[in-house]
Amino acid sequence: MPGVTSNVPRWEYPPTSDKTFDYAQLESLDLSQITGDSYENVPEQIVKTIGDAFARDGFIYAVNHGLSSEQVRRQFSIAQYAFDGVSEEDKVAYRAKILETGDFTGYKPRGHWKLKGVRDQIEHFSLGAQSYGPQRRKEVFPPALAPLVDEIVEFTNYNHDHIFRKILSVLSLVLKLPPTYLWDLASNEAERFDLFRYALYHPASADDDAKTDGVRLQGHTDFNAVSLLYSQPIVSLQVLMPDNAWRYVRHVPDALVINLGDAMHCKQPVLLRHSRGPLTRARTVISGGYLKQTIHRVVSPPDEVQVPYRRIGVFYFAQFNRSTRLAPIADSPVASGTGKTFFEGGRKSPTAWEWEESRVKAYGQDAPKKVIDGGHEEEEMIGGEKVVHYN
Repeated sequence: MPGVTSNVPRWEYPPTSDKTFDYAQLESLDLSQITGDSYENVPEQIVKTIGDAFARDGFIYAVNHGLSSEQVRRQFSIAQYAFDGVSEEDKVAYRAKILETGDFTGYKPRGHWKLKGVRDQIEHFSLGAQSYGPQRRKEVFPPALAPLVDEIVEFTNYNHDHIFRKILSVLSLVLKLPPTYLWDLASNEAERFDLFRYALYHPASADDDAKTDGVRLQGHTDFNAVSLLYSQPIVSLQVLMPDNAWRYVRHVPDALVINLGDAMHCKQPVLLRHSRGPLTRARTVISGGYLKQTIHRVVSPPDEVQVPYRRIGVFYFAQFNRSTRLAPIADSPVASGTGKTFFEGGRKSPTAWEWEESRVKAYGQDAPKKVIDGGHEEEEMIGGEKVVHYN
């Protein structure tokens, strides 16, 4: 049985594909250009370029985040160890109470989600922002990971206090707000519920891939405010681009792949044509429909050389404060000028936590869903808003 150790085996990168695929052309944000004690100094060109990218594509890269290549690789090593160095018994003992509490904190086993009757092959170990106090550590971390807690805390805090904060400075200025405006909605330590995640995508069987058309994780939007994904070599993440074509996200060593999540999003029907029928797109709640939500999915690697490899993921799902009400910001001339309303004109606006909880409980389950154009599935969530699961 794996024991208590801080000697984590070094993660070896899977081979990078040398083949050409239909890659998304994404803008890149140089985080080192955002400066000041409160990260209030943002070049005007960055505000314009990244604002346009989030309004158009919804996905960007971020580089020069301040972490070294070795620090990033170390997190992938810990991610690998969180699955290979922890016994199956402990994974069960530290299981996330996803359906019971709407919280991913802990281990998600393979098979919790289903797509076309096929159970997923994805393991998670997720850590909520309140996981690190003395008593909570004992409840969340299995013994094999206990020596690594302080290191994990340092890494997650860097993601929140520096990378996430810089992105919020940019988005605040895009919405013509003071640069610290959105950070003030996300920096209450007592109300933080960001989620840090290590993920392991096991290769699916050929039979399962045939049943799901190679889709490993159904097309979806994230549940949070801003998602940070550390780039890794296996080609499998796809984003639905403005022309409604699925395109792969290219691996950029040590870069972050960033998108906005549901805490900034809501359903606002915009009819766009797709080869399999029209889609309902979504726009951000906080921005009053100005910033665009992006749909993404994970599929079987198109390069047969990468197919046998496990895909390791390191994610930081940043959130607004738990009690932040999901409604357009009246102080923003951009948000208030769109003329769009959400959650029945705001009468049923949930908090960031209420929205997260409802989506976590429902995702990947067998609750009744309405089949809409293109064979996609629509499900009503808290506040009367509709969530589309993209097939």
